[in-house]
Amino acid sequence: MPSLLIVFFMVIFLLESMAAIIQNGFIITVLGTKWVQCWTLPPGDMILLSLGISRFFLQWAAVLSNFISYFSPVNRSPYLGIFWSFTNVTTFCFTTCLAVFYCVKISSFTHPIFLWLKWRISRFVPRILLSSLVISNLIIIPSVVKIYFVFPLPVTGNYSEKTTLDDMKLAFHKQFLMPLQVFILLILFLFFLVSLISLISSLCRHLGNMQHYSAGPQQPSTQVHVTTVKSFSLFLILCTSYVLPLIFTLTAPHSTSVFSPQFWVWEILTYAGISIHPAFLILNSSELRRALKKLLHDHEAA
Repeated sequence: MPSLLIVFFMVIFLLESMAAIIQNGFIITVLGTKWVQCWTLPPGDMILLSLGISRFFLQWAAVLSNFISYFSPVNRSPYLGIFWSFTNVTTFCFTTCLAVFYCVKISSFTHPIFLWLKWRISRFVPRILLSSLVISNLIIIPSVVKIYFVFPLPVTGNYSEKTTLDDMKLAFHKQFLMPLQVFILLILFLFFLVSLISLISSLCRHLGNMQHYSAGPQQPSTQVHVTTVKSFSLFLILCTSYVLPLIFTLTAPHSTSVFSPQFWVWEILTYAGISIHPAFLILNSSELRRALKKLLHDHEAA
């Protein structure tokens, strides 16, 4: 039986996960309904829908993986780990796509290449999303190879031969699978950082110019820019708070046991960012905000 401390952290993790699942489910329902009705979505909403779907399944994968590992480790399927890896990579691919899209559409850089990209980015969004899915599938191919061709290898020799095979499996995992996933995440994280930092820098520079020429900082347009800078700064912090602990976990030489309280605290901290960020997306999307107001109004009327 788990200790009271572990149960406490389990409950927090479960509540955090349910909040993320409900919020992403709301995004999927609203934008998915719009897509079914119109058979098209604006580029930004296409990214939000893709991100909502990937996060919805990522959170479910994390919940199932953690609780099955704790209560029934024998029955934990390797396919669940593959599914988690796939949804994890797609989530950060789509998060990076969203950051790049915001940077190109909102920032005020005047370089000719940037202006050309600003004009073309909406057309590129479907291809970028498809490329993200392709990258995610390429990432899980080694995991499938590991399950079908490495783990099932029969061992008919003595104990030393079995130990050698186990060492080969561990080496395959540590020297190929894990570095590959970490490398992809770091590349995506670099694009994400560059995009959002460039966007925030552009907005701050534009805000400084507005405050210099306006009568005061209380102008409505100035307040809008201040709110925008704060929103994207929060976006940067929340997503960074997910990927950095994740990379640390993947590269840590000794992972924390699922039976220790430290494991559940780390899971809470890792998934806190992607549990809070959907609320940020809902409040900053006019389509989702209207749907939320309508939903709350209908509940109050009922």
